[in-house]
Amino acid sequence: MVRPRGTDSAKVIQVIETISIRGEGTQDDLCRPIKQYWDFNGNLLAENDACTREKE
Repeated sequence: MVRPRGTDSAKVIQVIETISIRGEGTQDDLCRPIKQYWDFNGNLLAENDACTREKE
């Protein structure tokens, strides 16, 4: 039986979170809030888009 190891490390870090609206408001491209996470040098670290997850 294989057991998951779990998390080896976790820490709290500072990032910039932005929330913006994306989409044209059509059935194929709904308007929705997008969360993006940036570092202090302006690099995009991650994005949370509910519509992107549904298509995958």
